[in-house]
Amino acid sequence: MAHDTTDDGMQASRRTFLKATGVATAAAATGAGVGTAAAQPDVDSLVGDLTLEQKAAQMTQVAISSFEAEPEESNVPDSFGVDTVGEYFSELGVGSILSGGAEPPSFDGETVVQGINALQEYNLENADHDIPFLYGVDATHGNGLLAGATVFPQRLNMGATRDLSLIEAAERHTSDATASMGAHWTFAPTTDLQRDPRWGRFFEGISEDPKLEADVSRVRARALEDDDRLTACVKHFAAYSIPNNGNDRAPASTSLRDLRTNILPPYREALKSEPGTVMVNSGSINGVPAHASHWLLTTLLRDTYGYEGMVISDWDDLNRMITNHDYAPDFETATEMAINAGVDMYMIGNGGDAPGPVQFIDTVVSLVEDGAIPMERIDEAVRRILELKADLGLFEQPTVDESRIETVLGGAQETAETMAKESMVLLKNTDDTLPLSGDESVLLTGPGVDSNGNNTRALMQHGGWTLGWQGASAGGPFPRQNLLEAELRARVGSLTHVPTSYENTTWWAGEGDGGNQQSDENGNFDFTAEQRSRVESAGPESDVVVVVLGEGTHNEGFGDRDELVLDESQQALLDTVVESTDDSAPIIGVMLAGSPRGSPETFSQLDALLFAGQPGSDGGVAIAETLVGEYNPSGKLPFSWPENVGTTPVQYTRYDPTSTGGTDNTAIYEYGHGLSYTDFEYGSVSVTQPTVGNPANQSEVTVSVEVTNTGRMAGEHIVEVFNTQSYGSVLQPRRRLLGYERVSLGPGELTTVDVTVDLTALEVVPGDVLGLGPKVVEAGEYELTVGQDGPTATLTVQNTASITDPDPVPGLPDGSGSTPGRGNNGNNGNGNNTSRDPTMEDVVDLLDEVRGRS
Repeated sequence: MAHDTTDDGMQASRRTFLKATGVATAAAATGAGVGTAAAQPDVDSLVGDLTLEQKAAQMTQVAISSFEAEPEESNVPDSFGVDTVGEYFSELGVGSILSGGAEPPSFDGETVVQGINALQEYNLENADHDIPFLYGVDATHGNGLLAGATVFPQRLNMGATRDLSLIEAAERHTSDATASMGAHWTFAPTTDLQRDPRWGRFFEGISEDPKLEADVSRVRARALEDDDRLTACVKHFAAYSIPNNGNDRAPASTSLRDLRTNILPPYREALKSEPGTVMVNSGSINGVPAHASHWLLTTLLRDTYGYEGMVISDWDDLNRMITNHDYAPDFETATEMAINAGVDMYMIGNGGDAPGPVQFIDTVVSLVEDGAIPMERIDEAVRRILELKADLGLFEQPTVDESRIETVLGGAQETAETMAKESMVLLKNTDDTLPLSGDESVLLTGPGVDSNGNNTRALMQHGGWTLGWQGASAGGPFPRQNLLEAELRARVGSLTHVPTSYENTTWWAGEGDGGNQQSDENGNFDFTAEQRSRVESAGPESDVVVVVLGEGTHNEGFGDRDELVLDESQQALLDTVVESTDDSAPIIGVMLAGSPRGSPETFSQLDALLFAGQPGSDGGVAIAETLVGEYNPSGKLPFSWPENVGTTPVQYTRYDPTSTGGTDNTAIYEYGHGLSYTDFEYGSVSVTQPTVGNPANQSEVTVSVEVTNTGRMAGEHIVEVFNTQSYGSVLQPRRRLLGYERVSLGPGELTTVDVTVDLTALEVVPGDVLGLGPKVVEAGEYELTVGQDGPTATLTVQNTASITDPDPVPGLPDGSGSTPGRGNNGNNGNGNNTSRDPTMEDVVDLLDEVRGRS
């Protein structure tokens, strides 16, 4: 989508909208609400006053790309006659709008807040009710929607820090910055486990470890709710990140045991922060699209987890039950399934052939009138939507103070810089190649320029969801940022910069390619003859070479990949560097990527390798200071780095055996790997209460370990405690994280670190293959290990007991979870009965077996 982001263009755009709608801006200029805005409403009375059409409209969220006329490819039928976005409200009365893909109508903050205020005023003056709309955006790693905003490191970087308080501070700024632009809702946090690096959204995950994913998601959800005017969205409920083939929105086949032990706990933990919304998984789980699963969205989310907020679909996903999953024969059936399953609001895109808001509203009305959707279910959904609007204070104050954005935009620089530094993971450092002394003559090379001379390394530094769905455009605008070239140049003796080619044409390359294909894997990389000549010339004169490696900006299906190797041009560059430099000149790799890229052969050519991930606004400072030792790296990998796609998935929590002969499935770098410029040694370790009688009554113990900085440089260190040996009724993970703590030590300093060990991480689902029984910590002895191979202690659990799930799998005893079809009748829309309620005779033997063996 094109945007005129010049001052004249933005002002012209807003004037066009205001002229078309006739909205005065006096109230918006002061942030005051309009006269038709109500005080805090009686939600039940309001629901009762709405017509069925108005209720269906409240359940509708529509994407907007401008404040004026919609584009020609709008999915609103010609008969609707939308001339301005305002008519979504004056004609339909929709309940919510969104700017999808981190791309609001303008990248200028003042323009956005003025436009949203004007649109809200138009809504309240022209809709046939006095209900303000909700405005949702993708502020996923900071408010990455506006020029000059602070963009925090991507989510996989957050996981590398293991610093919950820092992450929470960052997301409090996100909350403030997003609310100040007039948004009420951010579609974050992403709470999906990292398992398969082929998946295009791998960079959005925090970790492959359920506990770390859960902890970070909990504090993110809490912090994003910090501003009273903003609500969070835990997504994508559930199991979105484990597609069978590594492709986005593909089916997931898993087991109840894996779901309940690993996949679901992070979502449940995030829900403890009481986010206002939950977004549904776009894929399917064990043959049922998540949007059609009554078990997932009602039995589990509502009845078991006690969630009371609003559930929204992902983008056009009711229609995807037809086009992607071939599950529903038509839009009517898909809509019936989704709403009866538990979807409260439908997120509708603004283009293509998918049904738009008019068809959705008409479909809902027809289904209710035909008795396919109970009116009580509609009222339930609308009540949740209106309660959210009331909780956000929109009835009392529907607009936002337009001066607020100026004081917030670009803030939290210290937090962003600290997070970027703490997320640096030093993977390799042969013979103490790093840190540099600062006196060296340095050759800096690697992807970083396009054919128009634009600095494209900035895009690699930020990644997706940054002033654009697939990342910022090469010509800008950009977030607030500092970049590696300038920051490193200021810290070394001399620097020669030879950027190689990277064109960020990563998606929808054109009609000649089918209009829907990548031009190259995550962008067009090249190493021209002229660039090769410059590297060959500068190499022999350089004391050290820093080579930037990695991948281009991408997102969702356009980022899916079948290989993890580097682009051929990057490998050719590295070969040229090796050939043209003296053997005494170290070669240092800096990886800017949202997934584990490269191969053992590539890494063997490097003397040192720093994984910088996608570090955001302050990535330049973070990388440069780490290279010269002004900052001592402390990040730990939050995922395991596979040797190639043939060994995936290689998550460290997998079961043994990992290999039975010819194939070595060992990761190149395992979860928790990360080097420092100093050395930390562990001393004695103890458990404050080495015997636990009943874990239901005592879910935590403390592991104390002596840690000494035996090197000559101050540094921070992450102390992690794992369970590394245990036996039970089912296979146990090779390792599993129980707790972690970050500590800072000077040279020679010794301290005792107390790590809180969470016994819920030891819970398993016992019994036979089906995995139906209560989750329990089984009685037995558990080996606790500090770090990768540090000292150990033993924890003894005397009695088997449940901490989180004392009941069998939700919905099993009375069959309430067996509802994959139309509403609760088990029909898939084709007249075929696909399930039945299990009788007590069906399950009693299974439950007796589970309980007997637990």
